[in-house]
Amino acid sequence: MWVQLTHFLIDPDQDNRSILESLIESPGYQHDYASPFPPAAEVRARGIHGRWRIDAIHPGLFEPSTAETAKAEIDTWANDQDWTDPEYSQPPDAIQRMGTIYSILDSGPVLKLCNPPREDEHDYGFVTGSLGFHEFIVLDRVLRTLHVIVASDD
Repeated sequence: MWVQLTHFLIDPDQDNRSILESLIESPGYQHDYASPFPPAAEVRARGIHGRWRIDAIHPGLFEPSTAETAKAEIDTWANDQDWTDPEYSQPPDAIQRMGTIYSILDSGPVLKLCNPPREDEHDYGFVTGSLGFHEFIVLDRVLRTLHVIVASDD
């Protein structure tokens, strides 16, 4: 289980749809989350994102959410798995790192990716997200930054 945070520069004057279209087309967004992330100089479009073919992802799949809803979903995913004991809690260093993610969720409007259906998975999409694939976008127009937060597993 892991949480991946990726940042993209945006034009804060663009509308949300245009920003999301640019994000989806970006080679930095097109990653399977099952392979190591390449150095910035080697990033190139792969035609996939997470479990899915990139052509299955479009701006209409992103729905408005809130920082509180995203935090609750990520917290539930991290702490309430079938394999954990009821009194389980994350170690202090993990809680501290999650605090950083949670503060980013407070930095602008939050959008949640509604995962495409199974028929839109690529050939080895099944290796990512067996415990869930939770993706949130935060639009921080003040810092001209779009944050992609993915909580999943491989």
